[in-house]
Amino acid sequence: MSPEAIIHGTPIWVWVLLVVLLSRGIKALRSGTAPLSKLAIVPIVFAAWGIAHLISDPLVGWSAAITWMAGALVGIMGGVFIASRSRFIVDPIAKTVMLPGSVVPLLLITATFVTKFWLGVEIATVTDASSLGMMVLIDALVSGAVAGVFGGRFFTYWRALNARRAFQLQ
Repeated sequence: MSPEAIIHGTPIWVWVLLVVLLSRGIKALRSGTAPLSKLAIVPIVFAAWGIAHLISDPLVGWSAAITWMAGALVGIMGGVFIASRSRFIVDPIAKTVMLPGSVVPLLLITATFVTKFWLGVEIATVTDASSLGMMVLIDALVSGAVAGVFGGRFFTYWRALNARRAFQLQ
């Protein structure tokens, strides 16, 4: 399949999603403050999206679900690592997190979109069952890892906010 055919065969909503995701990544280049509840949206969306795919896709079995969970665990550890290395500030009274500007979200978003796009094309065009099975497992791994990274980052912010709140109560 030619690149032109792939681009023209891609649904419009995928390109809209790309624009939205890139705008979020570009916005993350600048520092800003956000309520902790707003920071929960992305991990919840990615986890729900991945789990919904695991439940609804007839090609997905237990091996893909286990692969998704393994990816999520690795992603959580990566997200905690990334967030704990950043210089964020929590405000337990306002329940907000001030995040420094970073290229990391833009890189994560871009890498995720490119990988998921490639996997979508591969899954749609693959002709043999063993390759299809491998693509489904890779897709589950990537989906779990992405949900985990954003979940791990959120967990780090949540933990810091609660620790600061507990410290202020003493």
